[in-house]
Amino acid sequence: MQKKTFTFKLSDDGYYELLKYMPYFRKVHLFGMTGLVVISIALVLYWNHVFQESASTSSQLIFAHILQVMFPALLALGLSLVQFLVFYLYFHFRINTFLKKSARRLKEKYQPANDKEYTIVFDQNQNVFLLGNRQHRIGQNLKVVSTSRHLLFYDGEGKTQEKFYIPLDGDKEHQENVAYIKDYLNKTSGVKYEEKGKRQS
Repeated sequence: MQKKTFTFKLSDDGYYELLKYMPYFRKVHLFGMTGLVVISIALVLYWNHVFQESASTSSQLIFAHILQVMFPALLALGLSLVQFLVFYLYFHFRINTFLKKSARRLKEKYQPANDKEYTIVFDQNQNVFLLGNRQHRIGQNLKVVSTSRHLLFYDGEGKTQEKFYIPLDGDKEHQENVAYIKDYLNKTSGVKYEEKGKRQS
């Protein structure tokens, strides 16, 4: 059998995962987290300097030298960790909000008329995937990410790379086709295949 057909309902969750694991957005996330770490280190140094100066002008007590060194440093570290947590939660919230809105737009863009099921055909003879009613061809320079719920496909580079997904859940025939595709792609040279989680039994 040289062709495998997948029919399924498009979902916001599918497109959310598709965007979440997209190489471009993974680089954006890494860049953002690196920036947060650098900012946090700078804040530790800044607050430590501020608290050290404040401690050095205070009255002299027993163990004053230890207090002047340790207490301001710990206070600076604690304050910086709190600020890092606030920045991280805000960054994570903004990224999540953006991905959810983008996922909804993609679903609406590719949702077939009258809420019909979306169709993807894999043609092994031509080694391409044919997407939707227009049979849009994707198959060059494929990167595939397998998660616990979806097979995610990326073709090309950068922010505008072509992408689609196939859910792992479905009827018996669908799951057999998914298993076939996973095995085929994992063994095909030129396809970058990556596992991002195993299905829970």
